Amino acid sequence: MWIETIIMPREERGPRAAPPPRDRRAVLHAAGEENRALRDAVTGFLSAHHLLGAVKWMSEPGFLPLITLHCTERALEKLREAAEFAVGCASPVDAYQPLTRTEPELSTESVSMGVPVFARYP
Repeated sequence: MWIETIIMPREERGPRAAPPPRDRRAVLHAAGEENRALRDAVTGFLSAHHLLGAVKWMSEPGFLPLITLHCTERALEKLREAAEFAVGCASPVDAYQPLTRTEPELSTESVSMGVPVFARYP
């Protein structure tokens, strides 16, 4: 069973000073770098513990320090034991209902047509 897992870097609690104002481009660039570093750390952890085969899918880096992945229960337990990550889970991926039907809905009623479809006209 695959479990949707959410991983964030673990932070120390305590008062934080307000950061100095920065240019938005610099903030976005720093956020992207932080997320790439988190993704690399998670990938490195999974590789070091031989758990890459226990991961079905991993989100691409974005602008929030957050990684979503679909993994097995064993990988989830190992990630929760890691001191550098805060790990939670949503629900088993198999529990989600599909958004669309996989089977087409066919009507059993016949449709009457005013003119035969393949009729030839002079």
